[in-house]
Amino acid sequence: MPQPRRRNSQAANRVFVDRETPQRVFEDAAFSIPADRSIVRVFYGVGGQGKTALCRELMRKTDGAREPAYAFLRRAELDLHGRPKDDPDRLLVWIRNAFAETGIGFPCFDLAFALAWDATRGEEPLPNFTKPWLKRATTLSQYGLEGAADAAKQVATELVGGVPGIGFALKKLGTWSIEKGKRAWLERTHEPLKALYDGEQLKKPYELSELLPWMLAQDLNAHLTDNPEERFVLFIDEYERVADEGGASARWEDNPFDRHMRRLVAETNGMLAVFFSREKLPWESDPDWRDDLRDNQHLLGGLAASDADRFLAAVPIGDAALRRAIIDGARETASPRAPVYPLMLDLQVAHHSALLDKGIAPSAEQFGVAAESFEGRRLEIVRRLLRDYGTPLQLTLEKLSVARRFDRAAFEHVVRTFGTGLPLDQFDRIDDLSFVSRLDDGYLSLHNLVAETIRSTLEPDARLRASAAMLEHFLARSQARTPAEVTHAHVLALYEAAWIRLQQGIDGYIDWLADNALKIAQSRFEREIAELWREAVDVTELRLGAAHDDALGALNSYAILMKQSGNYARARPLYERLLKLCETERGPGHSDTAVVRNNFAVFLRETGDYPAAIRLFSQALETSLASRGEKHPGSATMMMNLAELHGRLGEHDKARPLFERALAIREEILDPDDPDIATICNCMGSHLWRTGNHAGARAMFDRALSLRERVLGRDHPQTGSTLNDMALMLQDLGELDVARDHFERSVAISEANQGPDHADLAASLNNLGGVLIDLGDIGAAEDALQRSLAIYAKVGTADHPAANRARRNMARVHLASGRAQSAHALAEAALEAHAKVLGAKHETAAESAKVLADALGALGRLADAVAVRERHGVAAG
Repeated sequence: MPQPRRRNSQAANRVFVDRETPQRVFEDAAFSIPADRSIVRVFYGVGGQGKTALCRELMRKTDGAREPAYAFLRRAELDLHGRPKDDPDRLLVWIRNAFAETGIGFPCFDLAFALAWDATRGEEPLPNFTKPWLKRATTLSQYGLEGAADAAKQVATELVGGVPGIGFALKKLGTWSIEKGKRAWLERTHEPLKALYDGEQLKKPYELSELLPWMLAQDLNAHLTDNPEERFVLFIDEYERVADEGGASARWEDNPFDRHMRRLVAETNGMLAVFFSREKLPWESDPDWRDDLRDNQHLLGGLAASDADRFLAAVPIGDAALRRAIIDGARETASPRAPVYPLMLDLQVAHHSALLDKGIAPSAEQFGVAAESFEGRRLEIVRRLLRDYGTPLQLTLEKLSVARRFDRAAFEHVVRTFGTGLPLDQFDRIDDLSFVSRLDDGYLSLHNLVAETIRSTLEPDARLRASAAMLEHFLARSQARTPAEVTHAHVLALYEAAWIRLQQGIDGYIDWLADNALKIAQSRFEREIAELWREAVDVTELRLGAAHDDALGALNSYAILMKQSGNYARARPLYERLLKLCETERGPGHSDTAVVRNNFAVFLRETGDYPAAIRLFSQALETSLASRGEKHPGSATMMMNLAELHGRLGEHDKARPLFERALAIREEILDPDDPDIATICNCMGSHLWRTGNHAGARAMFDRALSLRERVLGRDHPQTGSTLNDMALMLQDLGELDVARDHFERSVAISEANQGPDHADLAASLNNLGGVLIDLGDIGAAEDALQRSLAIYAKVGTADHPAANRARRNMARVHLASGRAQSAHALAEAALEAHAKVLGAKHETAAESAKVLADALGALGRLADAVAVRERHGVAAG
């Protein structure tokens, strides 16, 4: 059987086919962009019509280096395919970066974005900026903060006279610096920056985010003022994905992603915004946009016959009668006046190539299509083409069509599992098919409409078998033996497995995802599966309702993942929504509500909101006791959590009886070797240590360590956790050598289980660095802390409280080695971050304040040192 022919011509739906009308629409708009506002043009139509090809062609055609007539345009292209649509601020960064590539500066936007980001989600990794005006600087010198303090002071001095409160704003940007040499913008951007304030006070975080589109527009408008002869063009491809994935309750209503785009377009002068979408832009229902969009939304239907004929002539197909037959077969309906559908034209050309490969002279009769409807005609062409390719390739494509994407390994799995007979070296040939795309990560993808058509030809049993085989394949590839062994390839495989599993039905999907995403959630790649859980929340709420058990479970898992990855700003509203749903739908006295209260309280405890955490822990325990009884393991867990928080607050008389009661319950209802008993012993050991009962603490830690080593193993992460907590007590008691040994073992366990780049390993390295400082081994301490900070930076949690504890210890290293100035900068950054996230009087902030005061004292700034101690409640000494 001849193999499919390698393409020597490009697909009609991928490359530009000379569409005269869309070209003329764009040209007329581009040469009439007003200086005082933006204008909008929309090209819409179903998939396979060549919208992306038109977008790329217009971008290519307007390159001033190729066509001087377009040299006045500053062009930016935004392709939304594959980008998350639930983060409107990132939308603006993508647009900003695209225009920055053309030489436009964005000082106002960058400053406003820095303030908004730090205020709302400073724990998240910052988006990449092209030619940034601000740099993130969370540590000093080799840790990224060199000269930041001096730069911030210089900028504050220059600005303070022109913008109310700007000195305060720049102080808030303790982890940012403005690039040297970029000062001229200060003189002309005072007015826009005033919008950051209400009087002398910086606006609230959510208000800053809403202001970002306006700020981006001000920078574009400033460029236009300096270059009045220029204009902007913004191409936005696949805009329909904003509605599909933007997370709005109604497709376009109150969609924050779309709202940011509207605001940007409305506020920018001299810009042509060109949207490519499957649907009309719904803004025309808004009175503010109705006139602008009237007659400016253009259906990109099929090709005109003349355009299709030129494409076929270029293939080349020289016979005019044969070209007419191919074109008629590719029409959307049987009508001779129906437009030509580009994807079907591609498939007709592929049929032509297949005939030539077989040594058959193509004739007009071989391209006729009898079906009347679009769906029927598409099916007839696809079936004919699959027959052209022969049974082995046809069978292989049928099985692959049930997956969203596939790679060489999946292809080989299909060939072997189903015995399709296709040689394994034919994977690259599949890549050559006109309806197959190669993606950036090496995966291949069938065109959606072709894949849908092929799937429709399968018998139900055959489709189920193919789906089960592909799911089994990708699921096996997604599973690592331990979290330390997880790689990006495991993440990619899980995404493909999840897509196939979801096509099989929503029933049981959440439990399936929780089970199979567990190792990745415990690894350094935990952030990379956030999109899976966000999608799980959306799909369960849409199909099952927000009050369904699976929807609540998905929301709970998403919130936990956001908390574990340090994304506190995103986690809190998820917990708040989850609790409101449980209280409303389940009732305030339901056991599920107790669990959610407990989980939310754990989050609040970690972020330092102790009053709210105490209230929720108490409510959770009360509800659990009433609904499940005292002898339930969950009730014991809630007692332990409440006891631990009372201990942190120094309320030891309240803490101890709760700990003892929780331990007694677990000992009564659990097996003596149950690891949950070790958990309570570990927590109680920490409590007894804090209250000065060192003998009792040792006994509890010894019991926890012995049980975990015996039941879980000497190298289990929970064993490492007990070693770490035990070492903290030993360090406090001055048993430094033993503490160091325990910390070193904890580091080894963490690295073996979670890999070299996990945040838990960074925390263990920080603790090891702390005891090495106490031992006077400053060089080894600095090595451990450098590695800790590098891990935090790599995994995107450089502003997490734990990372700032490492930064505080690094300040101690600098103090011990005579580097007081750098110690001051590090300690100040740590204190500002801790105070912002945890509160100025939190014990962790107080510890950072002590190190900062020590640094100020070393610099001779004794009055400042006293002020810092007083402000944060730190005793002198």
